[in-house]
Amino acid sequence: MWAGYDCYITACRDILGLELTSHAAYAHWEQAAIHGGFRVMHEEFCLVSDFPEVLLKDDENRPHCETGPSHRWRDGWSLYHLRGVKVPAEWIEDRKSLTPQMLLTWPNLEQRRVGIELLGWDTVLSALDARIIDRDGDPQIGTLLEVNLPDLPAPCKFLSVMCGTGRRFAIGVHPSCSTAIEAQAWCQGLSLSEFTVPEVRA
Repeated sequence: MWAGYDCYITACRDILGLELTSHAAYAHWEQAAIHGGFRVMHEEFCLVSDFPEVLLKDDENRPHCETGPSHRWRDGWSLYHLRGVKVPAEWIEDRKSLTPQMLLTWPNLEQRRVGIELLGWDTVLSALDARIIDRDGDPQIGTLLEVNLPDLPAPCKFLSVMCGTGRRFAIGVHPSCSTAIEAQAWCQGLSLSEFTVPEVRA
């Protein structure tokens, strides 16, 4: 927590062997970085925060938690993040407050993006006037939909599919896709002639 610059200075001293007279005074700052979190320095006092008791991240080392705060301190003060994006607490603690209509007009685009991912594009599309472009007989190939989204000048296309576990979700696909099977091929980075339907899907 704010330790990047401290690591740089310490590495210059301990790894590179740089010796400066200022290192004696720096030792106190270094100990504050090692044993505490956020701090506010003043000429007459220093406010020091303990490390959080909860600190969660995703596989890309970004603060993230879909079921509670990504950061929580022992006095209960908390922060909420999805994929590194800070979001309102009620999006996590009161999931019912999260609606497609609210998210699609949310002013912060990064928060809008992660909020829609949390709610699920399939849920969002079901609340819109999505037009069916093509429906494959196999629900695991899916249905190609077209929909107008706020702030975008042209319609977007999504492939609504069912995975092997029975869950439904939607994937954004290229506007040139005209059939569900073509959209499936595009998702795999293949042309339609190269794509074959897998016999077993996870």
